Amino acid sequence: MSSLEKIIKFIYLKNLFKTFFYLIKFFSFIHKNLNSRFSFFNFFKKRNKKYAKNLLISMYKPKIFIFNLDIDNNEQLKIITNHKNLYKENIYSNHGHQNTWQSEHDLNKKDFKKLSTYLEKLINDRVSYFYNFQYINIVKMWFVVTKDGGVIKKHSHFDSDLSAVLYIKVDNDDLSLHNGLKIYNPEGNLEIFQYCTREQKFNSHFEKNDHFTFKPKTNDLIIFNSYLEHSVYNYNSKIQDRISLPFDMNFSDEN
Repeated sequence: MSSLEKIIKFIYLKNLFKTFFYLIKFFSFIHKNLNSRFSFFNFFKKRNKKYAKNLLISMYKPKIFIFNLDIDNNEQLKIITNHKNLYKENIYSNHGHQNTWQSEHDLNKKDFKKLSTYLEKLINDRVSYFYNFQYINIVKMWFVVTKDGGVIKKHSHFDSDLSAVLYIKVDNDDLSLHNGLKIYNPEGNLEIFQYCTREQKFNSHFEKNDHFTFKPKTNDLIIFNSYLEHSVYNYNSKIQDRISLPFDMNFSDEN
């Protein structure tokens, strides 16, 4: 670790995120490699939240967790297709995405309360270990319908600690190299944990490319750090509507 990296990490671990951000902005003119970490630094500046040191250490390197859940999603499909506001304009209609529609973001407290409880328990049982057993709360949930040719532009979630997507209806036979959830990996240090149900454990590997494209199957669940920028592409799909259920989570001291 270089001297500059040690200084940056020291300031980061002290929760001095504004100092942290502007230091990076200044040194990026000299050290061009720091530009690749801009979204990471910007996230903590905008997040403006005080974290425990051991939690900051666990968040410093990005992680992805992948599960395939043994659930019957017919109930979720029924809720979505009968949703009273389906395809009506809302505050999320003009976010610049293409051929997509998303619901209001409070469905974890309404339509999907039962599912949200199940997912929160699963995530705390399987994932909180990687974050010093910090309790993880689902704070918002919504569904997204992506049409053929649908694009969700590159973005990250500044108001949460972890983000996730449960895939309800997808083209399981899609062979396109471009379609799917594209998660950007500017540092080439993304660790991916795939849960093996048979062995009841995670298998992991590092992704060294500048992005990781996740091609979901039905009932796949992917969880990742909210600071990771991501986008979605859905071209030439065999199904009319690709349906996913994204949700955001925060670390909490209480359950």
